[in-house]
Amino acid sequence: MNLVPRADRLQLRLPITYRARGDEEWLLSRVVNLSESGVLFGPTGLSPGTVVEVIISPPVPVGARAPGPHVCAGMVVRTTEMGDVAAQFETWRVLLEA
Repeated sequence: MNLVPRADRLQLRLPITYRARGDEEWLLSRVVNLSESGVLFGPTGLSPGTVVEVIISPPVPVGARAPGPHVCAGMVVRTTEMGDVAAQFETWRVLLEA
């Protein structure tokens, strides 16, 4: 069996702004942990299979990603009993401020 190593997760309690793709309203929540491949955050009312967009601003590098504001898109892959959701990132890009 060939296992893919799991990305290092950082336990960061920081704000996250999110929305389901297609929604106009952004909502606020809290990051539980973050890696280059995804984020655990909540609580939310999102369910697995939902495509989401998030805005995060980690104060430290996350893997090869620089600190600062980023916009990421991905899919909710699981939920927890506490109402948190795990989203796997498909894109991660620097958010340039105007």
